[in-house]
Amino acid sequence: MPNVPRIAVTGASGFLARAVIARLTAIGLPCIAVSRRSGPGLHQVADYTDTPAADILIHLAEESDRAKANLLGEAYLEHAATVVEKLSERASTFVYASSGVVYGDAGATPFGTDACVEATDVYSRSKIRNEALALSAGGTVLRLSNLFGVGMSPCNVVSDIARQLGRMAPLVVRYDGPVRDFLSVNEAANVIGLLAQTPQPGIFNIGSGLGVSIRELALLALRAVKQQNREIVVAHPSGRRSVNILDISDTKRCLGWGGTYSPLDSLENYFRNGVPLDI
Repeated sequence: MPNVPRIAVTGASGFLARAVIARLTAIGLPCIAVSRRSGPGLHQVADYTDTPAADILIHLAEESDRAKANLLGEAYLEHAATVVEKLSERASTFVYASSGVVYGDAGATPFGTDACVEATDVYSRSKIRNEALALSAGGTVLRLSNLFGVGMSPCNVVSDIARQLGRMAPLVVRYDGPVRDFLSVNEAANVIGLLAQTPQPGIFNIGSGLGVSIRELALLALRAVKQQNREIVVAHPSGRRSVNILDISDTKRCLGWGGTYSPLDSLENYFRNGVPLDI
């Protein structure tokens, strides 16, 4: 029987990390759940630079709120890079969670991993810098799309729409034109589980490969709860084109990954029942 690798996951109390830990455990890969918080089953650290060494170290602990990271400024940028440098030295395989935002939002077609990246703010600069650090250490970079599911941040468009369901008033969205790529958090965890079983260096897009506009998202949500007649109000109308969709063909080919449910079905089930359709 092969040896089970020692796996550490940072940010263990966070949205994505909880799903990843559950997935790894389900496929027989127990892991060290590293967090700055205390709690049952958590390995608490004062700083993520204190994360224990591991065969596979999956770093999911960075600030997920883009606005907050931007407010923290250069101090955030420098500390995040220090953590990545330290952790990449402590693992045979280092996996870094980046974001599809590094591609910008001017895509005429889905972004492949060879597309140019754009450092437009502290958050994206940090992701691009840390990607380079991870890759230079022979690691794996995950460019994640917009993840949704139980326990996600209240500060995103899926959460905002979900909060308004069941009311009689018009459903309000800030913008309705942007097109984004949405994926269930448990489907993303499935991909990370595949990588843990067969580690591969390089960059992987993790998304649905499907673009959904914010208006389409709102209409889907209203259909899910049978409120199709409710008005949709756009708080800040804009004609600016904004598209960010990930090309996931390489990820599917390299990992043998194929989602069980369509992202639209999973989103509709989330709006109707409070949970996405999962693998």
